[in-house]
Amino acid sequence: MNRKPQTINLSELRAGFEDKPFSQLIEHHLNRQSQDQRIQGINGTIAMLPEEARGLVEGFIDRWNLRAYDRAFWKTDTASVFDDITEDAKNVLSDIGLAVDDDTLFNMFNIVALSYAYSAYDQPKMREFMGVKGSAFPWISAISLLYPIGAGVYISTQTPAKTPMIVGYCLTNLGYLLVGSGIIKGTFRIFGLKKRWQVLVAGALAFLAGTFLSNIGA
Repeated sequence: MNRKPQTINLSELRAGFEDKPFSQLIEHHLNRQSQDQRIQGINGTIAMLPEEARGLVEGFIDRWNLRAYDRAFWKTDTASVFDDITEDAKNVLSDIGLAVDDDTLFNMFNIVALSYAYSAYDQPKMREFMGVKGSAFPWISAISLLYPIGAGVYISTQTPAKTPMIVGYCLTNLGYLLVGSGIIKGTFRIFGLKKRWQVLVAGALAFLAGTFLSNIGA
């Protein structure tokens, strides 16, 4: 059977990981992805593994979860952790007679890293133990609030609208903003909404409340 061409070069990836503590990689995943995106990433990466390897993933994650209780592990150079995980993956997969390539080894490493981020997401004590810094201020979602606020300012200064209509107009536009953010990003962190369904539900409620107030204020 023909094998697919490799797209990953482990040596180049390893060079990019040098001189960075492993906790920094987990912090990167926490800051750039929502929890839904991490779940999709884990499942999608597992799907890219050879079929024979997929059944080994849960056990492989469990064996590396044991290292999570070692504080020194999170301070270890990421390149060194990368070597250890990929070497372990090579041994595990070789035991079932599976010839491994760089793509498969990287995917096994990525699954472990994503699972750490998934576990740390709602565990502040775990993040502190790992040495992961708090999330950066959500500037994008904060600045985007200028859209519904600006809409409210406009209607209040340019029309003879009553207070319920002004508030309703703000909420309706906030609903549009939240639904758009839920579809595109899946989070709206200035409100503490970190899951796609939370953002979409909040957007729908804001829209319904805004529509109701606009109608009674008309």
